Amino acid sequence: MPELRSMLSVGIDVGTTTTQLVFSRLMLADSARPGQIPRIGITDKTVLYQSPVVFTPLADRETIDVSRLMEIVRREYAIAEIDPKDVQTGAVIITGETAKKKNADQILQALGGMAGEFVVTVAGPHLESMIAGRGAGAALYSQKHFCKVTNIDIGGGSANSVLFHAGKLVSAAAMNYGGRIIEIDHPTGKIRHIADPAQAILQDLGLALEVGDAPSLPDLRRFTDRMADLTVELIEGASSPLASKIYLTPPAGISGKGTVLMFSGGIGHYFYTPIPIFTVADATLHDDLGPLLAVSLRNNPVISGYEIVRPTETLRATVLGASSQTVTLSGSTIWAEAKLLPLRNVPVIRPIFPEEYIRYPIEPAEWSSSFSEAVRRWDINPSLDPFALAIDLDRQLDYNALNRLAESLVDFSTRALPDQRPLIVIIERDYAQALGQTIKAMTPHRSLLVIDQVGLEEGDYIDIGTPLMDGRVVPVSVKTLIFYH
Repeated sequence: MPELRSMLSVGIDVGTTTTQLVFSRLMLADSARPGQIPRIGITDKTVLYQSPVVFTPLADRETIDVSRLMEIVRREYAIAEIDPKDVQTGAVIITGETAKKKNADQILQALGGMAGEFVVTVAGPHLESMIAGRGAGAALYSQKHFCKVTNIDIGGGSANSVLFHAGKLVSAAAMNYGGRIIEIDHPTGKIRHIADPAQAILQDLGLALEVGDAPSLPDLRRFTDRMADLTVELIEGASSPLASKIYLTPPAGISGKGTVLMFSGGIGHYFYTPIPIFTVADATLHDDLGPLLAVSLRNNPVISGYEIVRPTETLRATVLGASSQTVTLSGSTIWAEAKLLPLRNVPVIRPIFPEEYIRYPIEPAEWSSSFSEAVRRWDINPSLDPFALAIDLDRQLDYNALNRLAESLVDFSTRALPDQRPLIVIIERDYAQALGQTIKAMTPHRSLLVIDQVGLEEGDYIDIGTPLMDGRVVPVSVKTLIFYH
């Protein structure tokens, strides 16, 4: 019977409209067979406390009020009777329009210092799509049912789409709309703010609404119906002239047409639990159009034609990406330059290779393009942001294939990375030392780390420690978003 260990984890999501916290108890045990290198894995997880959903405090439309936000977080710690010193791991994720606020980094520093080995990140639109989809349970559903699932997560200021096939991410995209792009004062019914994307939609509809106006329910319904039409384009990878103004990313490269649909986020909550709406006051319960947008989605004729499944989580999909930590050792055949180590909070990106790439000889230019696409999908700035490429090849590599893989990585790094940026590669099979030697011979100036026998998923973050056992292995701390795999 493996020895169990418990760990206290917290997830904090600071979104466009709302902020939430979740505390969880994780049970960990060594899942390796006797005689093998230990690998600690999560065997059970229990939610201990979920905070109320509170509005994200803003000092103005461009600045988050950090002091008030910290008051909210400290208050929820106290209500949950959690001492910050007892929290061992967690995730702080800033999402949606909030990620664009000018003091987002200040928030990360303040919250990241609360406790634990945090994954702390401002989520770009692709990453936010993936986190929400996995947190909602869409990836797990697609894996269990071996099907394609598209999860649509709509909050106050952004709509995120992600397609999973048998548990694997296939494509993701995002648009700049949500329930709060028009704010309406609930008691008076008057508009108090119209965001830029809302202006574009109003112009498309020929609706002349301005701040201070008291719009009718039919006019608001026309507006939310148009957002529902945009949702269809987001799902199916289409791009009308209006959608092209609203996209935060390129349209999804692979269409979700005909897949199972799930909705999460604040709008997802009202999609599955609608409220009756007969007046403007009914529609603007939260000073926005969230409940009315959910009705428009339910009534959209194209969306109604999909198979729609309720996810395991709607409102709390992103915050349930609280992080856990698994510590393992790399394989004993690695290429590690000690000057690069230690590394902390390095996001893992996993290139998606078309099936023909796997079956036929490696073509360096095509593989290099797959690496570049993976970086783009993760909203990574290669000039500034560290990242690791996780490559899992379901094939044996002979000498020629190994050289071609090295050529593709050298081509990618030459085109995408400044000379001073390291190339970090993680593979499952034990080719790391040979691959590292081959790459280094081709590009001697490039700092390089290649480790093997570490299984990683896209969305994981890793810490890599200094080499052990005469440089033969490195300790790897894998921080993975729980309620996620």
